[in-house]
Amino acid sequence: MTGVFDIVKMIVTSALVGGLIGLEREKKKTVLAGSRTFMLVSVYGTFAYLIETEFSVKGFISASFIGISLIAVLLGFIKNYKLGDIGITTSVAFITAFALGLFVGRGMVAESLAASVIISIILASKYYLHRFTEHLTHEELINALEFGVIAFVLYPIVPDHPIDPFGVLNPRVLLLLVIVVSTIGLFGFIALRWMAPEKGLPLIGTLGSLVSSKVVITTLSTKAGLDSRLTKPVTSGIVLSNIVMILRNLVIVGVLSFDMLKFMLLPLLTMVFVGIAYLRFQPGKERDDTLERDLNLSSPFAIIPAVKFALLFLGISLVVQYVQVLGVGGVYLAITLGSIVSSSAVIASLVSMYTIGSLPLITAASAGVIASIASLLVNLLITRVSGTQKLAKKVARPIIAMVLVGQILLIAQVI
Repeated sequence: MTGVFDIVKMIVTSALVGGLIGLEREKKKTVLAGSRTFMLVSVYGTFAYLIETEFSVKGFISASFIGISLIAVLLGFIKNYKLGDIGITTSVAFITAFALGLFVGRGMVAESLAASVIISIILASKYYLHRFTEHLTHEELINALEFGVIAFVLYPIVPDHPIDPFGVLNPRVLLLLVIVVSTIGLFGFIALRWMAPEKGLPLIGTLGSLVSSKVVITTLSTKAGLDSRLTKPVTSGIVLSNIVMILRNLVIVGVLSFDMLKFMLLPLLTMVFVGIAYLRFQPGKERDDTLERDLNLSSPFAIIPAVKFALLFLGISLVVQYVQVLGVGGVYLAITLGSIVSSSAVIASLVSMYTIGSLPLITAASAGVIASIASLLVNLLITRVSGTQKLAKKVARPIIAMVLVGQILLIAQVI
């Protein structure tokens, strides 16, 4: 038999679990079931479990569930047909509160509390979810579902070992890298979609670089070429874009390999601080809201960009594996060429090579720093080709300073 103290603890926990869900329901204009009702439903769920298990009353939980479900149906009928408030959220939450009470009776206290918090967040997020769906196009929704297939269907079932003769292609690692990069891009994409009309060019450089620094730098440089008055704010946007690119690379490394992160942290963070110092002490910035409206980025969950990233990652990994016969210089040559397209894909490949033992730590981490440096130089070249000579000169100052600092610290660490 369960002790008196344990039963009291279960009742209190059940009341807390149900009351938390009920608090959100109290915010509704018409409250059919508030905090007290949800607390009682959860407590009753715990009683139902104890009665069936402690007193051997078989079928009591099933009968209680049927009764609670009928009450939920009645609430839904009153809410939809009598009050004209269309929706079944309260009814579903009502049944869920009963289920959480059963969990508490089963002894799953931590799980029940965690679930009640998550459910309350879901209930309270109605306004934000509606805003999100209003801004989400049908194509972007399809892309998100495609990403969901990759993240939650394919990832758990693909092999977690190399399947190629070179020992390079690990499907699980490959999908994980795509998921990490795409998820980072998602936050930038959403923020850019919601905030762009009200923010300036530096913010575009910051948020847009979460999706693609090269796309953003090309767009900003083109605008500066069309209107020289935008040179200063575009410069800030480009520098910020490069800073975010470096931070994005650090996040990718940090998620996948803490050992590589420790080696790369000092040179890359110092490069970031140099860029921030330049922005801090440069003259006042100008602003042009039209650029924010003109900047269009594709959805980061699109399946084609994900496949392109995967193919690029695989190609770089194979090249790096092949040119190892040329020594360390061959590896550095491969990653420098790969950074012309994507430093993130290069670094992801290097992490994978280090993880499977194809590259030593110092070589992989040093190559990761060089990949970021090479990407900075490529972005500077893009600025000159897409923009003006004046813009390129202004951008060159902070970028060259970042490159030199990063290179010096890398050499000092290796030596």
